[in-house]
Amino acid sequence: MKLIHKAFAASLVFAAGISFLAAQDAKVPGSEKITLTIDQAVEYALENSKTLKSSAIDLEMKKRANTYSWNTLLPSASVSGTLARSNNLDSVKQGMQTSATIMGLHTGQISVADLMDSNSTKASDMADSMIKNVFGDEESAKWHPVGSLQFNWNFNLAIIEQMIITKKKYEGGKITWDKTCKEIELQITQLFYGILLMQERLKIDEESLANSEARMKQAEINYRNGQVPELSLLNARVTYLNKKPDVEWERQQLTQKIDSLALVLGLPYGQEIELSGSIDADYEKLRAQLGNLDPSQLFEKYVEQNPDVLSLKNGIELQKKGISASNLKTFTPALSVGWGFSPAVNNINKNWFEKSNYSDGGKLTITLAYQNLFDMLPFSANMQAIKDQKQSLVKSELQLDQLYQKTEMTIHNSVADINKSLDNINSMNRNIEVAQAAYNSTLRGYNNGSQEELAVKDAETSLRQAKLGLTNEKFTFITTVLKLENQLNTKLTK
Repeated sequence: MKLIHKAFAASLVFAAGISFLAAQDAKVPGSEKITLTIDQAVEYALENSKTLKSSAIDLEMKKRANTYSWNTLLPSASVSGTLARSNNLDSVKQGMQTSATIMGLHTGQISVADLMDSNSTKASDMADSMIKNVFGDEESAKWHPVGSLQFNWNFNLAIIEQMIITKKKYEGGKITWDKTCKEIELQITQLFYGILLMQERLKIDEESLANSEARMKQAEINYRNGQVPELSLLNARVTYLNKKPDVEWERQQLTQKIDSLALVLGLPYGQEIELSGSIDADYEKLRAQLGNLDPSQLFEKYVEQNPDVLSLKNGIELQKKGISASNLKTFTPALSVGWGFSPAVNNINKNWFEKSNYSDGGKLTITLAYQNLFDMLPFSANMQAIKDQKQSLVKSELQLDQLYQKTEMTIHNSVADINKSLDNINSMNRNIEVAQAAYNSTLRGYNNGSQEELAVKDAETSLRQAKLGLTNEKFTFITTVLKLENQLNTKLTK
């Protein structure tokens, strides 16, 4: 018995397959038969599994999110340009009139009496003249290009926790990936050995059918020689004819099971497969390797490698980090830094990039503030949500304790089943030797005419049951070891 336990990288799923098997995948029904070992079947299933490919996509997304989790620290930036046209020149005239008044008083063109006289238009006339001189015409004075470049950076300690959560999710994705690989490996291995078991059963029943045919022919000889009555001949024929359809049905079931394996592996329908392997093994060597297993030591040494334990512990870490992030977001202030550059052109007829022709309305702002003080209140929706998170964490920790207990019990039961199977295999081997000797002796007597066919049938049934019992026990042993190795996430046999 040879098993593999490999950790496949996500990119392996999309890479080229095993050269030999990949070439076989292009074969059409009726093409040359291919031979698969247990290792080839597992690797081919891992490469072509739709479930694994889907899991690989999930893992790739988590990996990318972890790689670029720092991008939450990037500031937001915006740039814009606006060309605005005023509906009137009131604001421009007001500014020009103020400038004209000051200039008129300085040059003597406007007197204090003019300012006191509400009917005086000197300042307004000077403003109109200045607009014409500066802008050329009133239409040009109405247009004002305005630009804007803004940067904003927001930070809270919860952002760091979110980055850690992203990393934990990626680690959980890798655990899920490995777990999926192990599950597919276990599924294919059990299916492979299940087919080998069916082949062994068919082989035993084919031997029984051949024995029935030989007895029928011997009965014909004995009947012609007058050693047995016609009834014995008829009974021998009926026994043979009754067994033949059962064996044909087993062959059909075996063919369908192999077709199912081909479907799981992604091979074309009708592709002939020959399995290279056996449920036979050096059980004395296995007894030396597995006979002295201490379930308590196995539990203490390997329980933390259990895929379910790894997955649940990762989920607990995520919950803890989620609670920490919620607390930091609630009880620590947020820092906001903003900077803007907002130039506005005064005169579109002059050089826009001349400093005297534009004004900058931008500014730098640094703000430290709590987002919502009411979120700190014990009865707030936010605090109630944090309490729910804490209670969910307690539930997960209880599930972990229960999983530890369940895993420990499973390990103890599996070790006991392994030891029992090894003892049963030794006992059944001895039973087969005794049943084979009894059958051979009875068959010799039947051939000599001293034994009835019923005695031979009874002896053959006992031998067949002993062989089938041994075959079933070997399969039970193999599946028990496979499941235990999957539980421990380690290899127990060589």
